[in-house]
Amino acid sequence: MCHRRSFHRALLSALTLISLDVTAWTTSTEKSLSLGATSIATQCEDLSSEPIRYGMEYNVPGSGLPDNFIDIQDILLGGGCINCHQGSAPVGGLDLSNPGVSGSQLIYMPANTNPDLIRVLPGKPEESLLYTQLNCTPPEGYFTMPYNGGVSPPVRLPIAQRAAFYDWIAQGARGFNEDGQPYSLIIFRDNLESSR
Repeated sequence: MCHRRSFHRALLSALTLISLDVTAWTTSTEKSLSLGATSIATQCEDLSSEPIRYGMEYNVPGSGLPDNFIDIQDILLGGGCINCHQGSAPVGGLDLSNPGVSGSQLIYMPANTNPDLIRVLPGKPEESLLYTQLNCTPPEGYFTMPYNGGVSPPVRLPIAQRAAFYDWIAQGARGFNEDGQPYSLIIFRDNLESSR
């Protein structure tokens, strides 16, 4: 009887140590694999007055311009983003002029000057540099977008467009490249992931 108790105690101790090692390994691995691990969004304008746009995608065939936008590419075109982010030397190395490939330069991509910042982290607007530059106080060394020469207060995109960016990122940054491959591997079933 005494040997069984000792065996069970030893087994329980060994299992406890193994589970602690696995937990510690999982936690450290998750930290090393996570992108944009913490919120970089500070002093953001409240977007709750805008209705949530469910099902936003990066580029839907056709266009809602000039009267309305139907996707993120419409906002990039209508908001003047293409003015600086195109050509042989686009600002920040980010060319948004070709909707078939420009999403791949945003989603999961590190910022040009700070690889610890991710341009668009699907599902996490507060950890995405793009959302922060559009609607919040950007991290040091980055400008409010669209850039207007550092005028204070900054001139921002209309609130409906900034809210659409938030919803698009929160809902997984959906979109497809020119080969039909999804930019983001996040798939949702009900489109109800955005809540602001």
